[in-house]
Formats: sequence, structure tokens, C-alpha cells
Amino acid sequence: MKKDYKEKITNQIIKALEQGQIPWISPFEKQIIPMNYLTKKTYNGLNLISLWVTAMQAGYTGNYWIGFRQANQLGGKIKKGEKGTPITICCPAKFENKNENIEEDEKIRCYYKTDYVFNLYSQVEGITFKTESSIQYRPLKEFETLIARTGMKIRHQGERAYYSLKEDFINMPFRSKFKTQTAYYQTLAHELVHSTMKADRCSRNLLKDNPQNGRALEELTAEIGAAYLLAEFGLKADMQNSTAYIQSWIKELKNDTNYIFKASTFAKEAVKWLTSQ
Repeated sequence: MKKDYKEKITNQIIKALEQGQIPWISPFEKQIIPMNYLTKKTYNGLNLISLWVTAMQAGYTGNYWIGFRQANQLGGKIKKGEKGTPITICCPAKFENKNENIEEDEKIRCYYKTDYVFNLYSQVEGITFKTESSIQYRPLKEFETLIARTGMKIRHQGERAYYSLKEDFINMPFRSKFKTQTAYYQTLAHELVHSTMKADRCSRNLLKDNPQNGRALEELTAEIGAAYLLAEFGLKADMQNSTAYIQSWIKELKNDTNYIFKASTFAKEAVKWLTSQ
């Protein structure tokens, strides 16, 4: 993965945070997942954040994206002076297996390369398109099913939402304490991601490995993971972050261009575990 790609994404996120914007919150009314116009495939992982923050900062109103060659293929072209938004693409590559104990002659592994996409509404011309295809979000009742399949114990009492690693349960205020149903699920999704830190789940030892900065990285993981999870249900992750955490994230992002990639990777692993039960 190119260094300039990491720097560009990191700088975008720093700028958004310094302006009081949260990059992993969709700029649209719903937590809409960006989609490639030609393939109709949705983007995920850090590509999701990259496109959300670009749309937020540029004021794009549409959710379709397309590559340079794809635009040409459809008879369109990129408007003069427009710059693409970087994304990473996993490309399969075969390699010879030199381990005599393994029968297969070849194995498949992935390497990552950087590509660029453009917002169809604001950066491309010459393509006539209809309104966006409606993404089929999962019904909310499936979120309840997902929670049940994890086997997570959820206790409703008090005024605080938290995950207890020692006793392995999530504490939530009663639903009536939340202004909206969406707010309740936003908070629960955040705590569900925290719960994956347990050893027999994703075994994430951020708090133990680095007590000073681990809490902030764990909170960032939970924020991003909740955004990924809620996006599948069309729910907007719109949680309030403390100034201390935001300032800590900005500081770490400035010191380490891998910081957002670490959090995004942890978040993807957490969501994968939660959705595979």
C-alpha cells in the first residue's frame, strides 16, 4: 500500500476531526453505503470511510462512484481539474507452493494496490443515469437476531452503557432512556464491538498492551465498527465523542499514518465476528 495513500487518508480524517466532523458518519440522512455505479458493488472497510469523508468535505449529494476507465467505458469522462478519491483494491495473485508437505502446486494470495474513484454526480460528465438503485438494507429485526446469536448477555439498568470484560456482559440503560430507537441501537452496536475484545472472540488486548493510549484506540475501533455494522441496517452512527478522545485521535493520527488502518482492521475483524455467529 502506497505511503502517499496512507498520508492522504490520514490527513483527510485529521482535517475532518479538527473541523468537528466525524469521518465514519455518513454525510447523508441514512448511513448510506457508497456504491460503484458500474458494478453495483458497495465499498467497505477503510474505503467506506474514505468515500464518506470525501463526500462530507466536498459537499457531494450523490452516493454513486466510478473509476476513470469505467467512466470512459460508459461514454463519459472526468471533468477537467477533478481529482479522484483513493481506495485500496485486493488483487488475487498465484504463487508457487514450495512446501513439500502441502499437496497443492499453487496457492492464492492477495496484494493490495491503490486506485481512484470519482463521484458520479459531481465529478463526471457524459453519462446519463437514472436515480440511485435502492440498497436493500437488512430489517431491524435481524439486528435483534444477530445480537441473540452472539450469546452476549445484555443487562438493562442504570444510566451508563458499558461492556464489562471481567463479567462478560453489556450494560445498557432502559430503551425508554433513549430519545429514539436508533439511538438505542447505535449505543448497543458500539458496546457489541467492545465485547469482541474478549480472548475467545477477537482477542484484542489494546487496553492491556498500551494502557496510556490503548483506551483511545479501543474507542476508535468501537466507533468505526459500530458505523460498519449499522450501515448494513441503514442506521446512522451518530454518537457523541468526548473532546479528550477526539484530541487523542488527532494526536495519534499525526504521529502514525498507520493508526486509522489499525483501528479499521480491528473494527472489520469485530464486525466479521459479530455477523458470523
